[in-house]
Amino acid sequence: MSELKMPNKRKIKITVFMAAYNAADYIATSIESVLKQTYPHFELLVVDDGSTDNTVEIIRSFNDPRIRLIQNDGNKGLPFTRNVALTEAKGEFMAVLDSDDIAFRNRLEVQLQHFLNRPQLAVLGGYAYVIDRMGQRTGQKMTPFFGSDKLHAGLLFYNSFVHSTVMMRMSAFRDIGGYPNHLVAQDYALFSRIALNYEVDNIPEYLGEYRIHGNNISTRKKDLVTQQLRAILRYQLDKLLPKADHIDMDILLTPVVKSRYSLEEYYTIYQEIILHNRQSKQYPIAELERIFFENWYIIVMEKGKSATLSYFLRTPIFNPRYVTAKQLRRTFKQSLKYWLGIHR
Repeated sequence: MSELKMPNKRKIKITVFMAAYNAADYIATSIESVLKQTYPHFELLVVDDGSTDNTVEIIRSFNDPRIRLIQNDGNKGLPFTRNVALTEAKGEFMAVLDSDDIAFRNRLEVQLQHFLNRPQLAVLGGYAYVIDRMGQRTGQKMTPFFGSDKLHAGLLFYNSFVHSTVMMRMSAFRDIGGYPNHLVAQDYALFSRIALNYEVDNIPEYLGEYRIHGNNISTRKKDLVTQQLRAILRYQLDKLLPKADHIDMDILLTPVVKSRYSLEEYYTIYQEIILHNRQSKQYPIAELERIFFENWYIIVMEKGKSATLSYFLRTPIFNPRYVTAKQLRRTFKQSLKYWLGIHR
C-alpha cells in the first residue's frame, strides 16, 4: 500500500457501511472485496434488515474483527436500515457498498486521499463497471459527471452518483439527518440535500462493480421511482423559489425531445428558476444556465418553426457565452425555411 499524505494516519478511520436483506447470493463476494482493501484502518458495519435466508450466517462466517453486525428487529426498510449509521458508524468517513456490489482493492485509499486534499468535500463518488448476476461484466459502464459545479447543478434534475462508489464525510451526513424517508431513491434525495450546503464531486476513476439483476429496486418499482423523483425535485425547488406549487414537476424530469410541453411552458419555468438562482446562488449559476441553454436549443429546434431564431435568442435563457456559430446558423436556417414555406 502506498503511504497516504496525512498526519497521524492511524487516527483516520473509515466505516464501510453495508445494508443487507436476503443477500445470501452475493454478500460474501461484497464482504471479501472490503476485507482486501489496501487501506486497512476501517470497520465494516453490516446492518441486516430481518433477512429470512442465510445472510446472517454468511456474515458471521467471516472471522475478522473489523466486521460489526447489527440486526434490525424485523424488516424495517432501507431508510431505517441505512440510517443506523447515524448512531453506529465510528468512522470520520463512511464508504457505502451495497450487499451485491464489489469494491476495488484501492477504493478506500483513493477516496480518502481526495478527502484529505479537499477539506470542504462532503461526498465523493466515482465510476463503476456493470456486472450481471454471475459477476460477468456486461460491457456497460457507469460514468457519471464529475466537476463539483457541474455535478451540483445537475443534481436538480437527476442523480449523478453511483451509490456503491460513494464516500461521505460523517459530519455532513449527520448534519443533514441521514437518508430521507423515501421508499426508493434515498441516495439521490440525500446527495441533493447535502449539495445545498457542502461540496460534492465524482472522480473519473473506476472504484468498483455494480451488479444488475432482477431484484434491483429501481427495476421492480419504476412507478414509485418516478413519484419519488418528483418529491426530490419539489424539495429542491421549495428551497429555491418563493412558491413552487404551480410548477408541473414533470416538465423538468421528462426528456425534452418530443415533449408534450409547449415552448412557452418551458420558457416560463426556465426563466423563473434562472432569475431566482441568480439572486440566491443556490446552484452554480454558469453550470445551471448551461444546462437550461442546451435544453432550450433542442426545444426550439423541435417546436419553434418560423419563430425558431427569435425564440432561441430570448433572454435570460439565451447566453452568448454558450452559443456556437453552428447553432445560430441552424436556428436561422430553420426559421427561413418556414418563412419560405419549404420546410419538410
